[in-house]
Amino acid sequence: MKKRFILTVIITILALTGCGTKPVNQSSGSSQPSVSADSGEVSTPENDISDTLQWFNATYAIITTRNEADYHLTGGYECNEMNKLMMKKGLKDSWDVTDRASADETLKWLTEDGGHNSKLLAAYHDNKLDEYSREELMNALSDESYTDLDKSYYLGIYDSAQKYGDNAIKAWDLSRAMQLCAWYYLAGYYTYGEAMDSSLEIASELQKTYTSWDDMMQSYFYGFQYWNDDDMTDETSESYARIQIYQNLKENKDGPYTLDWNYTLQKDW
Repeated sequence: MKKRFILTVIITILALTGCGTKPVNQSSGSSQPSVSADSGEVSTPENDISDTLQWFNATYAIITTRNEADYHLTGGYECNEMNKLMMKKGLKDSWDVTDRASADETLKWLTEDGGHNSKLLAAYHDNKLDEYSREELMNALSDESYTDLDKSYYLGIYDSAQKYGDNAIKAWDLSRAMQLCAWYYLAGYYTYGEAMDSSLEIASELQKTYTSWDDMMQSYFYGFQYWNDDDMTDETSESYARIQIYQNLKENKDGPYTLDWNYTLQKDW
């Protein structure tokens, strides 16, 4: 099994601050009205959006919540000129997306070209991890030449590929694709209809691939751990923090994950 070079990954959290329309106290998934930090005005989440659109928002509600945005809104934010400018900057800095062409290219990479899922599967096969039982792999990784991050890296690859096969971390790629569709709309690269049409296709693929929110999110967490090069069992890691966000949102009786995973998604825009 090959040793690896550990890359330092800089997470660019899309901190779109300064929006007077952004509600506060959304980190627990609360659906109660809140007071805008800038204007002092009361903001009430859009609870009247369709179940299909709420289902879309739920697929990336973890990053929305992590950004202290509102998972009741498409992309987490109101569609206005201020947020449009900030979203364009965020897409450029985090994704190198600057126009319609680069937006299309990035979405295609995530949904059609394999994305990070193909990279993980290549590492799985290149290191011949399929030849190990989990116990054998753990024994091999007990060699002192492997760091703790090496162990979580290889075990994460192994566990995701063993559990989901060719769809090992596909949920991570598709969740980000759903998020990007919404952000492309907010940035003005896609019309609302284009963004929602693409979202419907991706959401349908998620439903075909996974059996429940928990099932999808397990693949998502494997993917995030792989991308972020950390350990989801480490309570100081970003992976662990995202798992806690998911658990908190699940426990919220009005949260996004009360929606039926198998809800029949409909084009209602």
